Amino acid sequence: MAENSEKEIEEIIADRLREADLKFVTEKAIGGLAPDFIVFAPDGRRFIVEARSWDFPGLTTEASRQAQFYQDAAQTDGAFVVIPGLKRNLPSKGVVTVDGLVPALMAEFQSTKARANPSEVTKVEKLIFAAMPFAPQYEDVFFVAMSYAAEQVGAVCDRVDRREFQGNVVEEIHRMIRKSVAVIVDLSESKPNVLYEAGYAHALKKPCIHICSTSMDKLPFDVAQWKTTQYQAGQTHKLRKDLTQRLKAIVD
Repeated sequence: MAENSEKEIEEIIADRLREADLKFVTEKAIGGLAPDFIVFAPDGRRFIVEARSWDFPGLTTEASRQAQFYQDAAQTDGAFVVIPGLKRNLPSKGVVTVDGLVPALMAEFQSTKARANPSEVTKVEKLIFAAMPFAPQYEDVFFVAMSYAAEQVGAVCDRVDRREFQGNVVEEIHRMIRKSVAVIVDLSESKPNVLYEAGYAHALKKPCIHICSTSMDKLPFDVAQWKTTQYQAGQTHKLRKDLTQRLKAIVD
């Protein structure tokens, strides 16, 4: 994808935004600029997205400067420069890959909502615990599918690596699972931490929804017997519909 033209990158970005049901406009004048995309959060906040086909030393620094320039000049709530050839996503600097854009936007939507309405965070009583691999390729599963589905049933989806806490991480995992009304378990890659968290949830008889994007042949025999929904990587739009239906049957 690194060799694609910026126009081709823009088309790919537009497809990803549509798949995630995100509202956006293209090349609309704002603050004297005409960015490639303006993406709107559910609460009306605006985020600029620019596509770049750059490939030169120091491109991350330059892209970060440009993202900050667009945010300041257009007075928006954030800006991202999308560069397909990046080795890793740097959402905190406003620089992401095509695959990292939607997760970065969804994370920003959640964080800005929390800052704008801190009282709403304390009102949320229903927790959906996410037991899943901690890797960039699963960020869209969490932000686009799991978090969306939880929101549809008046709950919040969370995972232990996104929490600020003091003490033992295993104790925090236990606390979160005990507090949860349901657990979504992503068995992809058969990660030990996920199997442990799933086992603890099952021991507490918590309602569990199992999903997997990799071969189930590698799962332990007893785990392979669980009812599991298989999904394709990159098809989080379909996955979130499935998760929403499953959670409604459990939580509502």
